[in-house]
Amino acid sequence: MIIGRRQFNKLKRMLVVGLSFAMLLTGCGNAAQAEPEIELIDPVSAASVTEVAVKRTILKYEVLDGGVFPVVSEYSAGAGMKAADIGFFPGQSVHRGSVLFSGNMQDYIDMEKATRDALDDLIINYNENWAVNELKVRELNEFIRSRSVGLENNPELAVIVQRVMFERDLLKQTMEDDEAIFMLDAEHLNDTLYRLTVNEAKRRVTSYMNGTVVAVNTASPGAQISEGANVAAVTDGHSINILADYRSARELNSAMDVYAIVDGKRYEITHIPYSASEYSALKASGSDVYSVFRVEDPEGSIHAGQKASVVVLYDRKDDILSVTNGCIHRDSSGSYVNLASGEKAYISKGITDGMFTEVLSGVNEGDVILLDSYNEAPENVATLARGDYYLSYEGTGYLYYPDITNITNDIRYGTVTMTEKMVTQGQRVNKGDVIAYITVTPNTVRLEELSLKLIRLGEKREDAQEAADDPNNAYLGLDVQERLDNAVASIDRQIADVTEQIAEIQSAYSVKAFTSPVDGVIGYITDLSDGSILKDGERVATVAAISSEYLYAMNEGKSLLYGMELTGEYTNPGTGETINFPLTVSSVSFGAVSQELASDRVFVMPAAGVTLPGGAYDPDAEISAEITAGESFTPSNPWEEWVAQQEAANAPAKQSYKLTGYLQYESDVILVPAKAVTVVGKQAYVTVLEDGKYIKKGFIAGGINPIRSVTINGTAYIWAIDGLEEGMVIVY
Repeated sequence: MIIGRRQFNKLKRMLVVGLSFAMLLTGCGNAAQAEPEIELIDPVSAASVTEVAVKRTILKYEVLDGGVFPVVSEYSAGAGMKAADIGFFPGQSVHRGSVLFSGNMQDYIDMEKATRDALDDLIINYNENWAVNELKVRELNEFIRSRSVGLENNPELAVIVQRVMFERDLLKQTMEDDEAIFMLDAEHLNDTLYRLTVNEAKRRVTSYMNGTVVAVNTASPGAQISEGANVAAVTDGHSINILADYRSARELNSAMDVYAIVDGKRYEITHIPYSASEYSALKASGSDVYSVFRVEDPEGSIHAGQKASVVVLYDRKDDILSVTNGCIHRDSSGSYVNLASGEKAYISKGITDGMFTEVLSGVNEGDVILLDSYNEAPENVATLARGDYYLSYEGTGYLYYPDITNITNDIRYGTVTMTEKMVTQGQRVNKGDVIAYITVTPNTVRLEELSLKLIRLGEKREDAQEAADDPNNAYLGLDVQERLDNAVASIDRQIADVTEQIAEIQSAYSVKAFTSPVDGVIGYITDLSDGSILKDGERVATVAAISSEYLYAMNEGKSLLYGMELTGEYTNPGTGETINFPLTVSSVSFGAVSQELASDRVFVMPAAGVTLPGGAYDPDAEISAEITAGESFTPSNPWEEWVAQQEAANAPAKQSYKLTGYLQYESDVILVPAKAVTVVGKQAYVTVLEDGKYIKKGFIAGGINPIRSVTINGTAYIWAIDGLEEGMVIVY
């Protein structure tokens, strides 16, 4: 609007005082000087509010909220399986060939054993029958040979010989048929063994790269994992992308410029579009969809965990004549503005950004135009300066041990009685510590059965070896000799299996206790009383390995990114001493991973060489952690079941830690008082004082979608990405 000379002189006098108190903002959130409240000029007239047609830059843009994520490779289950073991957890290094996830193999082991036993029985029985029949053929041939002389003179003998020849030929045909059936059955059993071997391999999900695990499927042992379900994600440690709010490839391709701001610096980026099938699959799975950008960072300044603002500049025109949209009217003759002189000026319009419209013709620079609205006089003035914009984080972390081992009654022979439990839930144990003492009552009947079977197998082997060594079989050919040798080998395998079972039973009878397989913490202990009989496979306890000691923090707002650096604070409940220590977010809980690996919590690890105070390695700490119970179930929703299971297994009081850090940090950027900013749509404007005039000016702002401001000395600030300069005077 127009300012009178007298009023403008008054303003200048006031600015001399005001500018001497301009804010000084320097690194790491150092506080600016408090801004004095300055009385500014009144409007020229409450009845005649005006503005001047000026040249300005018009921007059409939006700023997409984003972050720097690692590029990950997800690994899926090659076959349906019951979960058995998570090989590695977030933050742990892996090498090519490392087993990331494995299924329960017991059913395959049992099926393989049964198939091999069936194959051995087939070989033994076939060769036994073959040996008997071969002997009969020899006897029949000898009968025919010895009685084939002078048959023309003995018709009765000729009939007998003819019958014997028929019997011999029928027996040979039977042997050929038996061999054909044997070959088919053997081929089927060998194919079954091959398929079992292949499927067993599919239950082991291995890494094909060196890197770091960033996400795992945290299904408890026994939970059903379907074929194709993602079970782990690994990053190579140096590849990164920027993920931001989704915009279609068409929208991004139509933009004049797309770039990213990270830590206050501009980086060039390239959009990586989804194919139609990829996008459809993501939407169908319920996964959040993000726009993915490859970032150019030759100096390696960017790292995963940093906040990124992606600027999509759809249009920009510099130094163009424009007026506020609110002063433009329309009638049958077209668009017009009302001049302060009382004239109606028809105009031709160009682009608009929602606040201003380009004027191609009809008014000139400096023309005074009437506004329909009444604006209150500004009350504050500020000189724009550079500083650090940051958003702080404060949350709570809890001790967490996800690497669990179930201790079950695997003694299959005899009656197992638990005589005394030695641990309680939450107790620390060392490898080899007794979990519970037991006694095993022998099953003598089973042992006698196996001993007798071993004797009979020994007798069979002697017969089979004698047949294989019989020199009379040499003329029958190599294939016959191979068949006889195979029979011996099959019996040897059965003898070895029975011998192993006998040794297992005898060993089981000597077991006196169940012990911890690792240094860990007890997450579950059976509530059975001492003296109870344990069922086959019954779970006695769960031990969580302290080698996978973490904190976890809730991340429902998706603000904690993999790679973010945090500070942990622990207060010793006994001494009251407070300890601070460095932490890093070690898991990707959204964005770069699929819905199956997404989570509402993140793993947080101490820095290398740092021991968690209050954790399992702290000898003075009382462990109070969240430990997976390890129960077997078939969940309808694996994640919800897992969370519910953990909640049920919590120790009475979880040990908590205070976590602090920065969610976003932009260094040396233009800071703008949030109250000075007008937001129209997704674009920001301020009023700048230039040459005694109030001029509204658009700029590209960070922290407005939604408003996220940092407060310094009681004043909330956002930051300017582009369009404002240090030293500009703004009023509001």
